[in-house]
Amino acid sequence: MPPVTVVIVTLDGVRWQEVFEGVEPRLAASHQLAPSAVVSAAELMPNLHRIVGTHGAALGAPGHGAPISASGPNFVSLPGYAELLSGRRATRCRDNQCTGGGARTLLDDFRDSGRSSSHVAVFTSWPDIGRVTSEHGVVAEPLPRSARFRPDAETAALALAHLKNHPPKFMFLGLGEPDEFAHQNDYAGYLNAVRHADARIAEVDEELALLAAHGTRTALFITADHGRAHNFVEHGSKFPESARVWLVATGSAVRAAGFVVAPTQRHLADLAPTVRQLAGLPQDRDPEAGMPLSELLLPPNP
Repeated sequence: MPPVTVVIVTLDGVRWQEVFEGVEPRLAASHQLAPSAVVSAAELMPNLHRIVGTHGAALGAPGHGAPISASGPNFVSLPGYAELLSGRRATRCRDNQCTGGGARTLLDDFRDSGRSSSHVAVFTSWPDIGRVTSEHGVVAEPLPRSARFRPDAETAALALAHLKNHPPKFMFLGLGEPDEFAHQNDYAGYLNAVRHADARIAEVDEELALLAAHGTRTALFITADHGRAHNFVEHGSKFPESARVWLVATGSAVRAAGFVVAPTQRHLADLAPTVRQLAGLPQDRDPEAGMPLSELLLPPNP
């Protein structure tokens, strides 16, 4: 099988509403934003929508089949990251104080499939994500980092440099500023963080296209760990609407189908089985394991 590079980018706490419907007029007005700030989804995230429209696919858009959600029951960050990295609907991580997910993750699988730990890379603005990146403990970044929250621009720059200079089999990039601004009830800051993340997504897409041109099978998945409450500021078990997320996928190993109609309810836990299938890794047979997102995968070669 040709070499593979898979990248997952998460935009912490970014709502499906902005991704698919653009700036919400009600929130913009309540935060005293200028009328010109109310723009469409394609204007807010032009690169993401260019990807979907030309060489990618999107799951979870309203009017396009069943939604995609975090499994919960507590819709906060670490349980969401544990779910999407392990592919288990239920893990040992139940809140943001957990010390691990207790399940094998994609990073474990990719690390064990190669001869070097450099086959996997993790870059996160919020360092606590490291607690759920591996069944066996924290997977360190290729470069030392502070234990404090790091600006998304710095995190993305490190990840892009690593992708360009040392293409891994698997890379996880966690951008956290949208959730930080949302918890401060700063809609303008949240929107700016989303715009900046969109620009970084384009750069990752470009690097993967270069790898694909030289024969590497590539896949880029962009999603969120949870959604938000109707009040925008909060999320969690008291706000079941914050379960809903979204997913955009692209790459030479992904079926470019635009806005995809999901055949059934989808969950964050379905992402890891999808990656395992396209990378030729063993599937998880646990009863809590998700199912591959077959609607995103190219059919096998005859």
